[in-house]
Amino acid sequence: MLRRSLGVAAPVVLTLTSAPVSAGMCVTASSFVSAATFASRQPKGMDSSLCSGLSPTDWAYNTSWPMGVDRQTATFAEKLGSEPLSGFPAEATLLEILQQPASLEAHVAAVWLSAYRGGMPRPFEDGDAVKEVWVNIRNNGGFYRPMDLQLPPLTESGTLDWLATTWKQ
Repeated sequence: MLRRSLGVAAPVVLTLTSAPVSAGMCVTASSFVSAATFASRQPKGMDSSLCSGLSPTDWAYNTSWPMGVDRQTATFAEKLGSEPLSGFPAEATLLEILQQPASLEAHVAAVWLSAYRGGMPRPFEDGDAVKEVWVNIRNNGGFYRPMDLQLPPLTESGTLDWLATTWKQ
């Protein structure tokens, strides 16, 4: 019937690809902690948006940083509003921190650069929003505590995982 109506001699084959449901998704911290994230690939009932961030390693090797951010001299404290928590000198540059990609500060620096560049969803919509996230993490000793006090705080590794949702695909 399809061949008669279209006048095509052979059927057309359409191939669709699929990716993991969680690929490239940003999630809010409250969604991240309110779902059973360890029991499934993707938390349910979350407010998520596609993220376009770069990882600490990607930013460390990238020579095209956002305008107004000098790759060689911009310090973490200058751009994030306060010094790193530990393991880095107070005057550490963003680049020096990004070169330690497993650190909390490197994760925050990568998210800040991605947000400053633009195109990121809440709560990473701009550099100031990421500064607020950093203040929260800093005030809580290295982990993020959602504003909804009914929700449990993220663990240190949970905080890293949540920040990494901005670039993992």
